[in-house]
Amino acid sequence: MIERTAREWMTLPLRRYAEFSGRSPRAEYWWFALFTLLANIPAGIIDAMLGSQLVGGLLSLALLLPSLAVGARRLHDIDRTGWWMLAPLVPLLPTLATAGVMGAGGVIGAATGSGTLAALGAGGATVALAIGGIATAAVAILLFVWYCTKGTAGPNRFGDDPLAPAGNPTVYY
Repeated sequence: MIERTAREWMTLPLRRYAEFSGRSPRAEYWWFALFTLLANIPAGIIDAMLGSQLVGGLLSLALLLPSLAVGARRLHDIDRTGWWMLAPLVPLLPTLATAGVMGAGGVIGAATGSGTLAALGAGGATVALAIGGIATAAVAILLFVWYCTKGTAGPNRFGDDPLAPAGNPTVYY
């Protein structure tokens, strides 16, 4: 097993900035998540003092690619493709489209004086958002469980075990 300090685990995804291949152990993923949270605290304070969202926005933009890369590598460690990170969009996008159409129907009904159509549109949009929100949350919970799952022991189709004693020829320092 490779021993690293918390600081090394936190900054390792920054050194592997856009590397979507290979595997990342749980420690790398979760220490980077903590690093992201801790970096957002002073950014939020600065933004509050400035009355803008510039610093937080720039930080989010800077950490977007490393976050996606470490997430994909984390999924690789449990022998899943990184495309699973997009799974919450599957129920979310049709939900937003359906709610938008229903909400537009409600607006048209209100504009034409049809209270029934307005109520159906607004109610339908609410139901669509609730169902889609529950489905999206279920997929997000599944991803959370996967991110917490121990990686595949030994090599898998995405590479060698990152925690194997001699299985990681590339050591990032």
